[in-house]
Amino acid sequence: MADTVTADDNWVGKYVIVRCRDAGVHAGVLKSRGERACELTDARRLWYWKPANKAAFLSGVATEGLHGDSKIGAPVDIVLTENCEIIACTETAEQSIRALASHPGR
Repeated sequence: MADTVTADDNWVGKYVIVRCRDAGVHAGVLKSRGERACELTDARRLWYWKPANKAAFLSGVATEGLHGDSKIGAPVDIVLTENCEIIACTETAEQSIRALASHPGR
């Protein structure tokens, strides 16, 4: 990915949530990032997200994880552009997102 920042970037390797202008919301391991783009591995699209434990907003997903009513995609590697925000996840949130079954899309 062009114009990436990886050296001395303490975000690389962390499990994060990324909100994009056009691509929606994704969660995964940050591999690299640039000014408005990033690359995630083991990434899941959060098509419909509801925070666990009655938390609010997307930051609630990053701290508490996902409610069982959420709908997410299967893990993929992805390059995302037009990033609006990158939020670090707690270990609890990461485990919750990784454990949720992929939505069948039907």
